Amino acid sequence: MRHIRIWVAMMAVGCVTPASAGGLDSMKGFEALFGHYGPNGDCTKYPQVVIDAAGFALEQGKGKVDRANKPEHAASFFGPEYDGIARAFFPYWTDTGPNPLIVTVNHDDKRGRLMVEPHDLGWKGGPPMPPRYHAWLQGSPYAKCK
Repeated sequence: MRHIRIWVAMMAVGCVTPASAGGLDSMKGFEALFGHYGPNGDCTKYPQVVIDAAGFALEQGKGKVDRANKPEHAASFFGPEYDGIARAFFPYWTDTGPNPLIVTVNHDDKRGRLMVEPHDLGWKGGPPMPPRYHAWLQGSPYAKCK
């Protein structure tokens, strides 16, 4: 009986799937997401999120650009059963954290919709969001420019 319980416990541990995220050296494989995203789809206004082969950028107008070229793809962010079109990324990923923002492309399974939200910082009662990231949040939600 003891051996059966040990076997069942080992099988249960083997079935646990950890959340997976992967650091990216480029956005290869995500070409369908490439483009400019304007605030509420108004591509005459700034800030604009840019997704390209190098990663993410925030264009703030007048030549001011903040690049995030080492994003983390949060592949299992929505859970193991999720099969929709939304994709989650941490544009400023570090293994030690904090990771200030999460970017969801095709947010709410709506193609071309992009949402930037605070992650480890800027929540009520938590550590403040550094000013560097405020512009990312300011324009959200974004929509892909045509």
